[in-house]
Amino acid sequence: MRLATFQPQLGVHCETTTLRNMIHHAGADISEAMLFGLGQGIDFQYWDAPEPGRGTPMLTGRIEPTLLSRNACSALGVELRESRAPDSESACAAVAELLDAGHVVGVSVDIFHLDYFSSRSHFASHYIALYGLDDSLAHVVDTEQQGGAQTLPAESLRRARASDEGFMPTPHLHLYVERLPARLTTDTDAVLREQIWNAIRLTAERMSGDRGPRFGIRAMRRAASEIAGWSDTLASPDETVPGVGRFWRFAGTGGANFRKLYRDFLLEARQRYGDSELDPFVEDFGDVQRQWDQAIDMLTAYRGADDGRRQLEAVAARLDAIADAEQAIFEGLLVSAAKRAGEPV
Repeated sequence: MRLATFQPQLGVHCETTTLRNMIHHAGADISEAMLFGLGQGIDFQYWDAPEPGRGTPMLTGRIEPTLLSRNACSALGVELRESRAPDSESACAAVAELLDAGHVVGVSVDIFHLDYFSSRSHFASHYIALYGLDDSLAHVVDTEQQGGAQTLPAESLRRARASDEGFMPTPHLHLYVERLPARLTTDTDAVLREQIWNAIRLTAERMSGDRGPRFGIRAMRRAASEIAGWSDTLASPDETVPGVGRFWRFAGTGGANFRKLYRDFLLEARQRYGDSELDPFVEDFGDVQRQWDQAIDMLTAYRGADDGRRQLEAVAARLDAIADAEQAIFEGLLVSAAKRAGEPV
């Protein structure tokens, strides 16, 4: 079964690319950046290494997998369906039934088993949009970086979906959207306009608050304090440190550890609706994006040797400066969002 009318929508981040393809096929054209912003996707999260004292923590610039899709669909009034099958056979049967019913299906996969991926690492929090499947082939849409629309052996997809290795695995998970609300398809602009500031408010509340050492600005400062000593604490810093930089730049982030994608959301909101109150935040987030790119450049240029600690101390200082800047931006957005809602500031 292959959806005859399906038109692949390209994107830079796996989950928002998948969500965009599901919603576009259902009848609404919404940009990836807008979905990321409405989904309150930006964050900084610190996940400890699986073995204390060994390995590198997972440092990611977005909220947990699937939560972004839930948030965006809630904002848009779209019913998002999620299900996990108990085994590969029933997982395959479930998505085949949804394809027969005309749905694009989002599936979580481990990239290790995807034939077109060059990475040989296990990462199980990746999403792709499935729009065709038979006994031998699967037709999917991945990010632009991974070539967009791809065809791979159905057996490879089965293994990728069944994997329980890597970061936050969810074997046999699939997502799809039900029929969209009529107003979303006939007056998409109005729906988006009504939801933008509420999504900004919810994001700003979360990002400007203290959620402990694993989330948000505080987690960023924790990462900065630990990165400064990585040349001494990591087993293979010459390999691991540049790897963190590449992860922040290329691993489905859209650049600058998701900061570019969030700036694109703010910029689109400003341009589409002429909302000048967003001007300073678009500018400030552009500066944050540049600072993230500079920090990533420092990490990818790391060569260790005698000045390894000095190099990492410079990265740590930049991350602390970014934390200051993001704290100020989200506090400012929270004030503006409250003013727009008519609440006391």
